[in-house]
Amino acid sequence: MNKGINRIRGKGTGMLRSKVTSKGQVTLPKELREALGIRAADEVTFELREGEAVIKPARRGFLSRFGSISPQERPEDWQKVRELVSRDIAQKTAKDLQHG
Repeated sequence: MNKGINRIRGKGTGMLRSKVTSKGQVTLPKELREALGIRAADEVTFELREGEAVIKPARRGFLSRFGSISPQERPEDWQKVRELVSRDIAQKTAKDLQHG
């Protein structure tokens, strides 16, 4: 079990409370966010289990990070990008052939 959750449970009853707004929004208590490693703009998943809601940090896939890195130049020089990728692949292949 997560050490952060144990720390929260050791503070009292182990229950944390938050109110639901008229829009159905809930603020996750700071202790819970820290224990689960949830930060602003992170996504979470909800699952219903035997009449209870389970909340977990959502796993972020590669495509969810699209646009998170700004190009060094605008517009991006795609020919240059292709050349750099091709060069890196060729270098890795050559290195693998030398050691393989």
